[in-house]
Amino acid sequence: MSAVIASLTSAFTLAFVITSMFGLGLGLTVGDILAPLKNARLVLLSLLANFLVVPAAAWALTQVLSLGPDLRIGLILMSAVAGAPLALKAAQLARGDVHFAVSLVTLQVVATVLFLPLALPILIPGTTVDAVALAMPLVVQVLLPLGLGLLMNVRYDEEAEMTRPVMSTVSNISLAALLALNLSNVGQVLGLLGTGAIFATILLILVGFGAGWVLGGPDVRTRRTLSLGTAQRNFAAAFVIGGGNFADQPRVMIMLLAAALISMVMILPAAGEIGKRARAAAGEPPRAAATPPGAKRRAAV
Repeated sequence: MSAVIASLTSAFTLAFVITSMFGLGLGLTVGDILAPLKNARLVLLSLLANFLVVPAAAWALTQVLSLGPDLRIGLILMSAVAGAPLALKAAQLARGDVHFAVSLVTLQVVATVLFLPLALPILIPGTTVDAVALAMPLVVQVLLPLGLGLLMNVRYDEEAEMTRPVMSTVSNISLAALLALNLSNVGQVLGLLGTGAIFATILLILVGFGAGWVLGGPDVRTRRTLSLGTAQRNFAAAFVIGGGNFADQPRVMIMLLAAALISMVMILPAAGEIGKRARAAAGEPPRAAATPPGAKRRAAV
């Protein structure tokens, strides 16, 4: 049964990531993605939040809390990876800057591939990272669907507009199935009670959120996006590294599974609450939906 659940989880994760990135590409242009990256200060602060503040906080937590060796490795792995497509959904729910969210995830994916081979052997002595093995899933699952969506939007404008709602529906269904399947890991999460691992994970998520909020600049929509995008780590990349380097240490993977579930339970409801407050502050109806990327641009054509 666990093998079936694992297979279904992988399938729905893949479906969610690909349809999310492809669907977003259908409503954007390359210029939309590059525009937020022209703010050099914001780019630098985003990188600092994700690849300095969060890993440093994880290292400090492993020194302060009495975590077992496997749990320490899992926490550091969690801290060192960024660029989770789930952050895009969180930004939408929170009424953040979705264009910046896409730019941020793209930047984080590229930076993660460059950062891990250099930093991880220092953070976890004895660890090796195959940059190609790490990069390929991220490129195929994240960057390629985004690029295809952008290309379709440029070449086949009407078809892209028709396809985008379909991708949104598939993405939402996949996310719901993924959340339901992850509930099967609750037992493993509860098995970590008393080890300090759950407490450390919650603290690290809060540190990521706080760092993104503080460093996100004066625009509240940018702060929402960076805070959620920094708090949500790229567990797909963490699983690749964990499976390749720590297959003989099963509690490393259990720690990552627990952290992934805790992240989803914390971040998505928090994003929904932030979005609800943002709508209330703007005087919008409680269930008003955010305008999809590109909708206003298309309406003006």
